[in-house]
Amino acid sequence: MLGFNGKNLRHHFMGVYGKVVQIRELVEVIDQVFDSFHKVNTISKSMLGQRKPSAKNLDKLR
Repeated sequence: MLGFNGKNLRHHFMGVYGKVVQIRELVEVIDQVFDSFHKVNTISKSMLGQRKPSAKNLDKLR
């Protein structure tokens, strides 16, 4: 069995907790990036107007 004392064990779990917090922050940033892409996509679609039916038919052929 490993020789963990209270100090080593606490240090280990604080390190794990720190990594979990970093991953959570990274996920939030990535979520914000995708939200921004979605907003830009929505804005560009509204600026360009509706797609023509012929363009939709060409997309179906791909």
